Amino acid sequence: MKLNKQIEYYDDLWSIRRPLNSLILRRSIKILDYFAVAKKKIFRPKVLDLGCGDGRFTAFLGEFADTDALELSSVAVKMANSKHPHVNYFQGDALTYSLEENTYDVVVSQEVIEHIEDQESYIEVCYKVLKKGGYLIMTTPNKKVFDHMKGGNWSHQPLEKILTPREFKKIVKTKFDIVSYDSIIFNFGRLGYFSIINSRLLVGSANRLGLNFLREHTLSKWGFGIHQCVLAIKKS
Repeated sequence: MKLNKQIEYYDDLWSIRRPLNSLILRRSIKILDYFAVAKKKIFRPKVLDLGCGDGRFTAFLGEFADTDALELSSVAVKMANSKHPHVNYFQGDALTYSLEENTYDVVVSQEVIEHIEDQESYIEVCYKVLKKGGYLIMTTPNKKVFDHMKGGNWSHQPLEKILTPREFKKIVKTKFDIVSYDSIIFNFGRLGYFSIINSRLLVGSANRLGLNFLREHTLSKWGFGIHQCVLAIKKS
């Protein structure tokens, strides 16, 4: 995949401001939950958001920490810098951009790794820019769920390389110790054994018996949510 095709795609995508959907809202809440954990440990964290899009979520993080952000689209970066001057937005490819090592306390990566061919190198970048004991907060779609949905992955960006829970945790563990793994947003997928897990009978019974919290907690840890999230700490 040629980088210029990705740049063209994201320049077009971010040229129009669009309302954010409920999936993004749920992901954002989970990221903030993780960020609160990190902020309890680090009083004044320095944050890097890799693949920040139009910078709206990054701007919110910037209210709580000294925040930088890197984005492939120059259109998005120009828009973000004009609207959110309290955050430092810059344009570039995460794999080649000159980022200072051992600089950040927290790296946030929301739905980015699945659009990168060399995912191992991306994890290496996250590792290198973090200080000792720094935190990685990362989200990505769940291939296990999409493989059990009619039509499969609904995203059609230029490069799609989505991961199963096993693959996602394995690649993160090469450089980080996972503090928490959670999958979020349930009841997607009706193919194969997902037809039982997400059956109306089972979901309805859990609700009636007051067991929905337990059901979703179990599904979360077993990787049955449509998005995967990790909070991880840099290995020594």
